[in-house]
Amino acid sequence: MAVTQIIATLIVSVMFGSFFTVAADDQPRSEIRFAIASQFPPYESRDEKGQLVGLNIELGNALCAQLNVRCIWVDQVFADSIPALERRRFDAIMGMASTPQRRQLIDFTDDLYPLTTHLVARKDSGLVPTVRSLRGKRVGVLAASNREAFAHEQWAPGGVIVKSFWINDQLISSLVAGDIDATLQGMIEIREALLDTPNGHDFNFSGPAVMGEQLGKGVAIGVRKLDTALRDDLNRALGQLKQTGEYQRITERYLPKEERVMPVAGVGPQFYPGASGLPFSEVVKVGNILYFSDVLGLDARRNPVHGGAAAQMKQAMHLLREMLERHQSSLAHVVKCTLLLTDLDDLPQVSEVYLSYFPTNRLPARSVISVRRLPRRAMVAIGCIAVSQGRDELPGPMPAN
Repeated sequence: MAVTQIIATLIVSVMFGSFFTVAADDQPRSEIRFAIASQFPPYESRDEKGQLVGLNIELGNALCAQLNVRCIWVDQVFADSIPALERRRFDAIMGMASTPQRRQLIDFTDDLYPLTTHLVARKDSGLVPTVRSLRGKRVGVLAASNREAFAHEQWAPGGVIVKSFWINDQLISSLVAGDIDATLQGMIEIREALLDTPNGHDFNFSGPAVMGEQLGKGVAIGVRKLDTALRDDLNRALGQLKQTGEYQRITERYLPKEERVMPVAGVGPQFYPGASGLPFSEVVKVGNILYFSDVLGLDARRNPVHGGAAAQMKQAMHLLREMLERHQSSLAHVVKCTLLLTDLDDLPQVSEVYLSYFPTNRLPARSVISVRRLPRRAMVAIGCIAVSQGRDELPGPMPAN
């Protein structure tokens, strides 16, 4: 009898325990604890009164208001954000690039806004964001960031020296002091941290935006993989903020117009500008296909190099190779080229240079067009179509017959 009563008591306890656990889980959420690293203006920082300010803070507060919950901001070292999220120190990470590597560990909301990454160096450095240009150079990145992952995977194997910093202020100080040659940074925060300050007079963006799968395309909110309810609530609230216009009101004060438009993965073309002032894009990407504008054999002052059509062709191929690398492709991934010549008698020597850049068993399709004149009085130009590297790489070369 005593044993029966004990078993019955245990069963009732388990039943009520289970009931109360479910009931507790079903309670409406009253707060969201967001992790932030408050050293990144204009996204998240503290003003002179110690109050949190910035784009991420305003968006977070607006999301909480939409969900009728209280925002709690938790200061967190960025490099330890994901482990701390898993330890339940907070509910979500505000403002983190959604990359494939991070998606293996945690889940993300829809993107809050786009992310653009640039190489920043001294104006007279001549550096561009390619392995060839940066080989032997010291490039600073923030520890545990998406840019650190990109630099280690894409650049370090080619001889680029990647130096990691725990705090961005230390990184910027090292760049100004000359302890590093360049840094990989987001376009908006580096303006605030350096370029728009007196110390930034001698620095500028070097080359076009840097792209790669490790960098991600947008900034989102990170949540634990099992916390799908919070993810869905935040996505719903974000959609409502966009419908009411509150999202646009917040972001237009922080983001330039071109940074407010989120690219839709796999839908429509993506346009990547080249040098400032040019009336066309350097490349347009549709899916995994890259359409490059024509390249001339110009020097640093944008004049044709000396030595005739062959020398200009060599310079054009050199520039094309760097452009391909900047856009996560290579000469081995070129599928079609178009040569433009002002004199078809130059074709044999131009072709000799052209062929030296491609393996004989993997030549791209090609067209040759005679033109009356080219910009800058150049003698030759080349335009190409290529495939970006990654999940959709071309198969290996076919054996020659």
